Amino acid sequence: MDTISLPFGLPWLQPFDFPYKLGICDRIFGKAIAKQRICWAQTAAGIPWKLDLANPVHRWIVYGKYEGPEFINWAREFLPSDGIIVDSGANIGQILLYLAQYVPQGKVLAFEPGKEQGDWLAECLAVNPTLPVELIRCGLGAATTQLKLRTHGPEYIHGYWCQVSETEGEPIQIVRLADELEKRAIEKVDLWKLDVEGYEIPALEGAKELIKEKRIRVIYAELMKENGQRIREYLANFGYKCYLFKPNGKLYSPDELPIYTNGLFVP
Repeated sequence: MDTISLPFGLPWLQPFDFPYKLGICDRIFGKAIAKQRICWAQTAAGIPWKLDLANPVHRWIVYGKYEGPEFINWAREFLPSDGIIVDSGANIGQILLYLAQYVPQGKVLAFEPGKEQGDWLAECLAVNPTLPVELIRCGLGAATTQLKLRTHGPEYIHGYWCQVSETEGEPIQIVRLADELEKRAIEKVDLWKLDVEGYEIPALEGAKELIKEKRIRVIYAELMKENGQRIREYLANFGYKCYLFKPNGKLYSPDELPIYTNGLFVP
């Protein structure tokens, strides 16, 4: 796969973590690489990926660890080489391209119901066939059903966020995580990355028996406003405690949640 030539100095910086790296790199390199728009680029994860470099969050994947190093560095230490990962809301694989490399004898179940995002991810996985990923073109919910996926953001920018809807958007299939794991004879999950833009509680309901029996070792969930508190309370009922990352990578249990964050839930 032919990848674009990165600006001088950027390949050298890619492996290193430092504070505010993504913002600093975008100020230095953003204007130059944004001109490439949709292309294949050598990512900071060490593998090529198709990106729309007009989109700043796609450029992050070239600069360093997506959304910062704290979670990704933790996952690298935590995950066994034969680990099982559920990536729900896989999108184009922003986090998956790291996590999949950490479980070479394991498996990533990547749930992505959006057609454009799923096609994009499938194209990237075809170029990286050693990544142990199964793409499942469904969303996760409390019951098997058909709903819709509503997109937000300008259509010309790839990577916009999507929400499950009952009334508008592209038709999608919703499945229960517990059912999908049973089909594959998977009894335990090491890490569930849960980022489904407000549909987290129904997704958790579809895995209630697994959560109740502590068969999911860790859940890493997006926590947004009131929905974040609902997720925290739901999982607390099953004995999962919420931790957040400090900038130095250390974990702490917060008294109150920020308006927007990502939480690590551990039984």
